[in-house]
Amino acid sequence: MADILAFGKYNVAELSNAEIFWRDHYNFLKERGYTLRKRYDPTWVPSWLNTTKSSRECEDGHRIPYGQALDATRADGTLVVLKRLDLDKHAHEISIVRHLTSVAFPSNPRNHCIPVVEIIDSPEGSHIAFVIMPLLLKVDSPPFETIGEAVWFCKQIFEVFPES
Repeated sequence: MADILAFGKYNVAELSNAEIFWRDHYNFLKERGYTLRKRYDPTWVPSWLNTTKSSRECEDGHRIPYGQALDATRADGTLVVLKRLDLDKHAHEISIVRHLTSVAFPSNPRNHCIPVVEIIDSPEGSHIAFVIMPLLLKVDSPPFETIGEAVWFCKQIFEVFPES
């Protein structure tokens, strides 16, 4: 029996369109030192097939909610997030990211931008690039314990720093 989830009728043993993108770039990213989840390996076979397990019990039995970003493991074991950028739609984003991560900005205590590990230029003939960032916790993990922590968080989120 195919696993059908409540979000709509789809078979989790099949990749979504967003997941197909990541599968198609699996080897390109692996050559650059980033390994995606087994689900995106071009040779992937669902691990729950021919077992008594449900897809929900298996790491590769879950689809990604958004196709723009995906977690991966760097060759040194560091967990990272790969953000897919369509350069036709977001032509200036790479230059903005490079500007915010240039020498002057990371040392500024008011710069709360996520640091960039690496930018991988688009494969030949493609308009897609990848911004590699550290894997971070969700904003509410761990949860705020005091009102002061929540206020400090909000101050940092809305803090702006002047051009150096």
